[in-house]
Amino acid sequence: MGKSGESWCLVLSGGGAKGVYHIGVWRALRELGIEVEAFFGSSIGAIIAGFLAQGSDEKLEELGRSITVDSILALPAELTENGEVKLDRESLSAVRELFHSLMANKGLDTSPLRKILSVGIDEKTIRASGRDLGIVTVNVTDLEPREVLLEDMEEGKLADYLMASAAFPGFEQPVIAGKKYVDGGLHDNIPYAMARRRGYRHVIVSDISGAGRNRKPEIAGSVTAYIRNSIDMGGVLDFDRGFLDSFTLLGWLDTMRTFGRIEGYSYFLVPDPEAERAFAQAVADAGEPLPEFPERMRWDRKLLLKSLECAASILEVERIKLYSYGELTASILGRLAIEKARVSKLLTEGKLGKLGIVAMLRQAIAKRSFEGCPYYYWRLAEEALHDTTEAVILKGLVALYPELPAGLDWMARQA
Repeated sequence: MGKSGESWCLVLSGGGAKGVYHIGVWRALRELGIEVEAFFGSSIGAIIAGFLAQGSDEKLEELGRSITVDSILALPAELTENGEVKLDRESLSAVRELFHSLMANKGLDTSPLRKILSVGIDEKTIRASGRDLGIVTVNVTDLEPREVLLEDMEEGKLADYLMASAAFPGFEQPVIAGKKYVDGGLHDNIPYAMARRRGYRHVIVSDISGAGRNRKPEIAGSVTAYIRNSIDMGGVLDFDRGFLDSFTLLGWLDTMRTFGRIEGYSYFLVPDPEAERAFAQAVADAGEPLPEFPERMRWDRKLLLKSLECAASILEVERIKLYSYGELTASILGRLAIEKARVSKLLTEGKLGKLGIVAMLRQAIAKRSFEGCPYYYWRLAEEALHDTTEAVILKGLVALYPELPAGLDWMARQA
């Protein structure tokens, strides 16, 4: 049952390959020294919950570093390349073969995932650990959802229940006691309510924006830390190695920010009170009015943090990275030099002309589709236009990117 002390229950949502985010979250929780006594999950969240209840941190980390689509599905070799699905003309015959196999087995073959569980999950160890474990699945034979606790699972059936929770639509359906099961996300992709019914009041949720039924948590009467991916990226079957590594890191960053170890809105910064004091003093000494900040930042007293965030945003500086104030400043200035050179080159070549630039800017604003960063378009308007057209376009850019005034103000102060 839930305790009144410092132990927590961790709830892990479904989301396929994006489940690597949970690994980053767990890595951060360990660094923070947060004790977790219970694990509830749906779909990939259920599988990760099983590893965590077992205490197999290293196995889980290794799985996150090595997982590919071949780790989940048995696909013809012609359909995979570097651990990802490959579809081209050469693979058409393999697609037909896969379709026939799918029809015969009534779903994609998930035997590689079952092998991972049979090797990596020790049911006896989990039962002996004293940790609480719960999963969500759907019994399609009887058309009813099931929220299953470890103590209610038949001996030797834990791996079957984990597979049942992660049986994504289109995958083969695991059978337990003659009943077929599908993905738990179809009933509750974030089993927060299940954890609360179990009696837990200190709950951490890791939400990876997976497809399924994402119920709004009723947090009244609890201490709930809600961690959600702050950047939307990747899909449930996206096994690109770069994405997986970045999304794992994002889990760590979002968790550290949630628990106050790092700061930021769109970026992740190590707190620097001394830099904040020095910047605030420099602004006061200059006696110049402050720019308008986006609504979400308006009341924040960390002036330098807000300014750096706005400058980085309009230059589209890399986000999934932990920065010191100095490192983010250097990255901003580096991008600024690149964008200035880009604007200068376009204007010097004179290929577009004033009318061409006006047409390009208006089209980009109307469609909200930009091939460059906001700063690039702002500088084009400032350099190439000098009439009422400029004012209209600049106003349109600010409406789309409210970070522009504060970001430009910070850049002007660096001159």
